[in-house]
Amino acid sequence: MSRSRARLYAWGVALSVLIATSSGCISQMQADIKANQERLDSLEADLEAKRKELEEALAEASRVLRRNSADQGLQIEEIIDRLAVMEGEIAELRMESSGLSQEQLAKEAELQKKLSEVARAAGMDVPLESSQIPDNKKKHWEAAVKAHRINDHSYARALLRAYVERYPNDSKADDAQYMVGSSYLRQGQPAAALGEFRKVLSTYRKGDVLDQTLYDMAQAFLQVRSCNDAETALKALLKNHKKSPLFQKAKRQLRAVREMGRAECADRS
Repeated sequence: MSRSRARLYAWGVALSVLIATSSGCISQMQADIKANQERLDSLEADLEAKRKELEEALAEASRVLRRNSADQGLQIEEIIDRLAVMEGEIAELRMESSGLSQEQLAKEAELQKKLSEVARAAGMDVPLESSQIPDNKKKHWEAAVKAHRINDHSYARALLRAYVERYPNDSKADDAQYMVGSSYLRQGQPAAALGEFRKVLSTYRKGDVLDQTLYDMAQAFLQVRSCNDAETALKALLKNHKKSPLFQKAKRQLRAVREMGRAECADRS
């Protein structure tokens, strides 16, 4: 074989190998693309199924709220627990899937909005986005007072907590903290109310809502059948706030508490 023919033969062999190798790479790439697409389709299908499950749970929560039944609180808590699990599963799927469309993202945003609305309607605390809180201090306070007045508990507490955080030295900060506790008391959650009232006593010792805080603490203690603690709160009000408009009311309440026995009080024998 001549040198030129040998060279051509070598080039031919190399080209054949290159073509075969390239063909194999292309086939592998095509297979990888197909597998990735199938995985993406599967993830999107799972995501859509979870969204539907979430929508059904939200609809169930709305029905429970409309019924206003005696066991509403427990039912809502169970539904919210289910929603939290589903949200976690959706978040995991979302992490895995990088091919979400704008339509899918919009659906998720809408579901998150509905979830917050249901939780708020049930009186559960839902944090607010900064965009939902007025930048102006006066408007912020007015929005919080309005929400508290109409018993929009979750929204009111979120605004009030944000007010305390943003304006801790403001003259209304102690009022805001008191109103958080008052909101829980109105909602029938005395234990949570007591925790918030204690913050008023420890943080705002010179505030102008101490008398109201002590009076409402006594009401919360009575609701948890802790009469001795209620008596202590009322005594503190009468001793330290003699000019309070609640003074006479607290006096009458103290007499009533002292007459309570085991039927009303868990801390009396």
